[in-house]
Amino acid sequence: MRVLVVGGDSVIGSALIPALRGRGHSPTGTTRRRTPINLKETVFVDLASDESAALPDTDAMVICAAMAQFAECRTDPELARRVNVTKPLELAARILSNGGRILLLSTSAVFDCLSPLRKPDAPRSPRAVYGKLKAEAEIRLLNCGAGASVLRLTKVLRPDSGILAAWVETLGLGQTVEAFEDHRFCPLPLHAVIDAIIAILEAGEDGIFQVSGAADISYGDAARLIAARIGVPTVRVTGVRAVDRGIPESEVTPYTSLDSGRLAALTGFVPPQPFAVIDKVFQSSIARARTRLRE
Repeated sequence: MRVLVVGGDSVIGSALIPALRGRGHSPTGTTRRRTPINLKETVFVDLASDESAALPDTDAMVICAAMAQFAECRTDPELARRVNVTKPLELAARILSNGGRILLLSTSAVFDCLSPLRKPDAPRSPRAVYGKLKAEAEIRLLNCGAGASVLRLTKVLRPDSGILAAWVETLGLGQTVEAFEDHRFCPLPLHAVIDAIIAILEAGEDGIFQVSGAADISYGDAARLIAARIGVPTVRVTGVRAVDRGIPESEVTPYTSLDSGRLAALTGFVPPQPFAVIDKVFQSSIARARTRLRE
């Protein structure tokens, strides 16, 4: 297939493009950069802009790009709506009208995050602005009919960025960190998302899929695990409440895990356990931190 990856230089998009190529597909990524690194395999598309984008002929489009920070969506909802709803749906309509397929990456934040393992057909009940925008995008896309699909994700971890990566560095220096006890997440490795996207595209199935870890853990639990793996006392992790640090209650997520049954039926996917995901993703950086402590 000819696959257009919107957000080709995003975390997921940049991993998806070589994986698609490895499966024999022909991917093209989009970028907001006016001077992309690879002109032959990249086109300019700015979801924040009102200007029309020139799209290549394509059989499928995967929408990876998003304005996903809760605080940014809350403080600039107009821009967030353009990036997360208006512009992606405009692009999707053009592809669908030519007989192509669309896969929109979405989030567990389309639910209220007050109970675990939400099923795909559970009523949407977003509390945060980001979740409300993604819920709107889902509904509008799926109402387009044949060729439209959604993949909801839990939190994707990567070893070189994010709060957990920062904790590995800080705890490895013998310093202390603060971590939320009332704010939870469901960790997922990047390769699980890439595998799910490709499987859905190749199966050609419509509707809602979900890919999730097995369970939710608090950020405090994650930080204490990292401390233990590095070999520093877990008392160097100070547990705090997100609401006491200025996080609006509507953005605190006691549960983000999703039911991945439909994906499991398609691919045999087994949701990974949270501590196993953290161990795998941060294995190398934890080992380096442990070595530094011994020096």
